[in-house]
Amino acid sequence: MSHTDAATDDEPDCLTCGACCRTGHDGRILIPDEDLVRWRRLGREDLTRAVQPGHFGLVGFATRPDGACVHLGTDHSPHACQIYEIRGTTCREFERGSWQCREFRREAGLDAR
Repeated sequence: MSHTDAATDDEPDCLTCGACCRTGHDGRILIPDEDLVRWRRLGREDLTRAVQPGHFGLVGFATRPDGACVHLGTDHSPHACQIYEIRGTTCREFERGSWQCREFRREAGLDAR
């Protein structure tokens, strides 16, 4: 489900949240090699350089000093992704309302459940 779909009562609205994109400075939002290749083919070398060391020998999205992904925030929403149409696999496969989503929301103080 895309972040632009209307949220149900049980599912958080991604455009009012962004907790999954504020995971700290540990390279938690992983970028598989396939994404790096895809971005190079698209001429987006800037994305292949905006990385930091991640887990499991992979790279992760670079983060700002506040721990947020460098691609988080647009002119329209502080919680929208600047590269949404070509975002990485980890982001595309992340499920709104999943246990991981709820955990990130709890860590951010947005969800008491």
